[in-house]
Amino acid sequence: MFKIFEQSDYWFLKSFKIEGNQLTIDIAEGIISANTKDVRIDNDFEIKDCAPIEVNEKSRTISVIFHKVLAHQLTDESYSAPEGGETEGNVLCLHKESSYLKYVKDNSLVSQLIDEPVFHYSISLADDIIDIITTEKPELRQ
Repeated sequence: MFKIFEQSDYWFLKSFKIEGNQLTIDIAEGIISANTKDVRIDNDFEIKDCAPIEVNEKSRTISVIFHKVLAHQLTDESYSAPEGGETEGNVLCLHKESSYLKYVKDNSLVSQLIDEPVFHYSISLADDIIDIITTEKPELRQ
């Protein structure tokens, strides 16, 4: 869908701003550090030579802007259940027939008041999952 997301596996939320029906999400690329360190899980278990993923001066940043947002949710990645169904994209995803889109349509007036197609996008970040219901394709700014 957007080539930049194929170039990195790690993105982190920098800011999340809502103005009217516009949602602006700023994200930063996570870079695998060249410096490794040992990580102790408890007294009996240690993982050697771990390379942390960090946002630094080499990280690219992107603003993902959604216009005409009808609903959204931000979920800590640890608590997010995988969305079933067909998706397009790997970080910025377009969902087909998702359970979240069905939930919004079933529990709001979206189906009665919106005459244009309604889409479910999500942004899968290292620590957060953001779901957006909108009538327009997102805009990306680097």
